[in-house]
Amino acid sequence: MKTLSKVLAAVVLLAAASPAIAQKAPARAPAAGGGLTTGVTGDVRCLLTMGALASNKANQQAATLGVYFFEGRISARAPGMDLTSALKTEVARMGPADLQAEAKRCAALVQQAASSLQSAQASFSGPVNTPPPTPTSALPAPPPK
Repeated sequence: MKTLSKVLAAVVLLAAASPAIAQKAPARAPAAGGGLTTGVTGDVRCLLTMGALASNKANQQAATLGVYFFEGRISARAPGMDLTSALKTEVARMGPADLQAEAKRCAALVQQAASSLQSAQASFSGPVNTPPPTPTSALPAPPPK
């Protein structure tokens, strides 16, 4: 957890970089596929991005939920993955400009999951029906001994 905090702190520094620094940042090779990364690597980038967004008090609650959302996706998709190494690799690849693009992409994924959950909840018309308890008088009497 200590390493994760250090990696997230590095991303926070990237997010706080001024636009002038972003303009002077060296060009980075685009992710495989020529755009934003998807799959587990994309989820790692989203985890880092949500961590950076959580440093802002206005975004803290939503972004923290995003951190947990993406950590869950990573755990489900790649159970044995060395998350620390993956975070270090991706934070080294991300520049300040990447954070804005990833924030949009990642927030859309979280919003889509939240909407799906809300739709599922709305499909219930009321409490879930459970069978009524069986009255004890309806049970057969125990056999005589």
